Amino acid sequence: TSGPTERVEAMAQTQNKTVDLNQLRGLVKRDPEGYLNEFQLQYNHYKAARDVFLLQPGKKANKDFSDLIHFVAQVCHCYPNKCDEFPGDLVSLLENNMTALDSSLRRSLVQAVILLRNRGVVSPQVVLPLFFKLFRCQDKMLRKLVFSHIVADLQRSNAKQKNDKLNRKIQNFLYSIVGEDNELAAKKSLCVLTQMYHKRVWADANTVNVVANAVFHKSSRIMIAALKFFM
Repeated sequence: TSGPTERVEAMAQTQNKTVDLNQLRGLVKRDPEGYLNEFQLQYNHYKAARDVFLLQPGKKANKDFSDLIHFVAQVCHCYPNKCDEFPGDLVSLLENNMTALDSSLRRSLVQAVILLRNRGVVSPQVVLPLFFKLFRCQDKMLRKLVFSHIVADLQRSNAKQKNDKLNRKIQNFLYSIVGEDNELAAKKSLCVLTQMYHKRVWADANTVNVVANAVFHKSSRIMIAALKFFM
């Protein structure tokens, strides 16, 4: 009897012979109802691959899994009722396995979440706290990607008018990250704070006070970064 890994690999080999995901993506976007069955087949393939991956989340993932994540992220807005669990899947995979994940798969998951966020499929209240936690990962490319998205998303969310509810939630979460012992997370979070201040998105006394408190951080790098803010 074949195990779950063998079944998923066999499914991938069979389906990849007949389906090009990039081609199917275009077809689905043009005619969602006409290609529902083809989409459902690939979505079932994604769920099977996800379940196999969760058995050993630290193991390097098959490229097919990353390709399926990207495909579903691109077209899930066409089938909101069929894919209602997909955004939560991605967030859970990152939240529960962020440091164990293969770096390539982790970036693929982050890019998929960014795509869903940009399309309004998932809220900033869900995405941004998760992304601040990802600053703890030893992955410079990932931290750069996450930082760019956080800054852009906060600017966009406050472009027409101040989003006070979102700002309060993210600021409260961010302030705790700035004070934590993890230097990578604290420094990048401090950079977000100063960016938001200089862009006049969070130009308030609370922001200044948090930066001032960072002057007393036990990391000299954090202390210096905070001091530069006042120079």
